[in-house]
Amino acid sequence: MDFIKQFHSGWAYLTILMGVVFVVSTLIYAISKKDTDVTIKKIGLFTTITFHVQMLLGLVYYIMMFSALEPSNIMKDAGLRLTFVEHPMMMIAGVIFMTIASAKLKRSTTVPMKVTVFGLIGLLCILSRIPYNVWFA
Repeated sequence: MDFIKQFHSGWAYLTILMGVVFVVSTLIYAISKKDTDVTIKKIGLFTTITFHVQMLLGLVYYIMMFSALEPSNIMKDAGLRLTFVEHPMMMIAGVIFMTIASAKLKRSTTVPMKVTVFGLIGLLCILSRIPYNVWFA
């Protein structure tokens, strides 16, 4: 279980990095009105892969942690609520937004601004609910 937690925490750095690269590169392509090419599509693909791997690791870790917990106390404790409710829901929302952005990018001939907006919303969802107090400890 500790390996999955460490892998999930370490993979988060790559996930955030790929999210930032995706948002910045799609913003550059959208502002300059460049056509989609292999580079931007690969960035979208790798971003989607890293986000989905992170989500799967998190879900496995969540199930393993939740099975050893008394669920009646979750909403009473702010730390438990962040860990078991807010963090997973916002991460899933972030992955959904990033997947939508990547799908729209894959189907378009030029990079529309809505791809950047969806990617930015997904990245902000993820950054808003990272448990930084646990992450840097």
